[in-house]
Amino acid sequence: MYLSPAIEQRTYARRHFSFDAKVLMDDIGPYSVITVDVSRHGLGLLSQRPLDIGRNYAIAIAVPDSPRRINAWGTVVYCDGTPDGFQAGVLFLDMDAYSRSCIDDLLTSREGVR
Repeated sequence: MYLSPAIEQRTYARRHFSFDAKVLMDDIGPYSVITVDVSRHGLGLLSQRPLDIGRNYAIAIAVPDSPRRINAWGTVVYCDGTPDGFQAGVLFLDMDAYSRSCIDDLLTSREGVR
């Protein structure tokens, strides 16, 4: 089932970033996606497959010029079909200190990374 949020519920601004990422799916292993935007509490993803709303996934985001990837655990809050595949919103549930720091750095940098 794929639903869209009827009311905007974000509490943090998002910045647009297009990074390669992987969603770890039990049934097919790591699956490649692209980030659309990132905030302190979640991110938007573009995927060729739908992601199940309410399901938790491990996500690894490759940030250019970063020594490590961002690793997070999140739950899908919406998944909409688009002409390019599916756009999903993920609410972060947990991440390590390095990943949190990296997101904070991305969000506060004056340069946009694409």
